[in-house]
Amino acid sequence: MYHIFAKTAVFFILFTTLLFGEQNQRVIDELASSAPEIPLKNAMGEKAYNDAMNSNKYSYVGNSKCRLCHRNFFLGRKKDPHDHAMESLAISNNEKNSHCLMCHSTGHKMPSGFVDMEQTPRLSNVQCEGCHGPGNVHIQMAQDKVKNETKRFSGGGFLAGADNPQVLKKMCTSCHTKRWDKAYHDFQKAYDSYKKADPSTGH
Repeated sequence: MYHIFAKTAVFFILFTTLLFGEQNQRVIDELASSAPEIPLKNAMGEKAYNDAMNSNKYSYVGNSKCRLCHRNFFLGRKKDPHDHAMESLAISNNEKNSHCLMCHSTGHKMPSGFVDMEQTPRLSNVQCEGCHGPGNVHIQMAQDKVKNETKRFSGGGFLAGADNPQVLKKMCTSCHTKRWDKAYHDFQKAYDSYKKADPSTGH
């Protein structure tokens, strides 16, 4: 019995060492590379992005606003690694590193986006707007539909919305680069799973 326990303990130690060693090397390699471009800018293209930002039309609202209409998605996201993205930065002491915050927070380096945990804690982690872009226009459109008592709001107003899948997919690959592609082995399958409230269960 002792030998079985000892072998299990040794295996666990080796596995953990390899796992965190590999993870640590990826962090080292990432920090040695050029700083990533703002994901939304990369996805939209420089001109379209600059035009949108210079219009002063878009701003981040935080997922507490999203949950008012999308409660199931909001709750489902609590089980999603994206909603705990800042925790992994804390483990490697990079929670204030702008290079890392570009993909571990919502709207970093963008007008009204994440700055740091002291100033903008409501935009920490990768929230809804971390993939779709600023949500204020989307919310306003939804409110206008309600006020005008027109037919049910069908979405829209996002710079990277489901109505523009090529931009939305590029938002994913802006952060899930070759170095960080272990979140999925089949991109389309992973992308499609996010149409459900809880990507981990498919519901």
